[in-house]
Amino acid sequence: MNTLAVLHKTPIFQALSESDLTDVARNAIPHNFEKGNELFSMGDDAKGFFVILSGWIKLYRISREGIETIIHVFGPGETFAEAAVFNERHIYPVSAQAVDDGTMLEIPRLFFYRKIEENSRFALHMLAAIASRQHYLVQQLEQVSSRSAPQRVGAFLLRFCKKLEERKDGSHILDLPYDKSIIAKRLNIKPETFSRCFQQLRPYGVEVQGRRVNITTPRKLAEFCDFDGRDKPC
Repeated sequence: MNTLAVLHKTPIFQALSESDLTDVARNAIPHNFEKGNELFSMGDDAKGFFVILSGWIKLYRISREGIETIIHVFGPGETFAEAAVFNERHIYPVSAQAVDDGTMLEIPRLFFYRKIEENSRFALHMLAAIASRQHYLVQQLEQVSSRSAPQRVGAFLLRFCKKLEERKDGSHILDLPYDKSIIAKRLNIKPETFSRCFQQLRPYGVEVQGRRVNITTPRKLAEFCDFDGRDKPC
């Protein structure tokens, strides 16, 4: 694995200089994880943040009543838990669990603090990237509250289409990245409603067989979901 090449493609690090990136790569700690692994729990010491190389990680909270709320699900090329390293108490505010097998890099908090103290440019780049991520998460929450359940599912699918090459006929074929039950929780949709959403999306070109989804008319689906270029890929 070429750690430096991976970091070059990671949005939060793209504005860094070559020397800063090399320093980050030198100090990054690789980890493997399996589906179901608990990576950290809410309240644990925030020893660092993470870059996902492969697989998917969900951040979640459990209420006093035992109800799970999924905050977000992160995938390859994304980072998570950055804000936790700035937490005054240095603790993770949520729990993290693997929803698929994969690998990730840990960026140690102490190294991160040292870089910030030594290099103000590095600090500004990282703070800007973290602020952008927080804005994106707020945007996602707003969309969940303003879109209907079928629109949320459609927008979720379209965000993945943005990562794929369009076929000659303009359609897209994709495999759902993780279990439907997790997607439903992420979109704040009941499982039975989630299944009905796919049926309601058929007129907009959505065909489903197992975990494989064929979107025959992406533009028609995008119009229905009020989806535009500002929606970032999942």
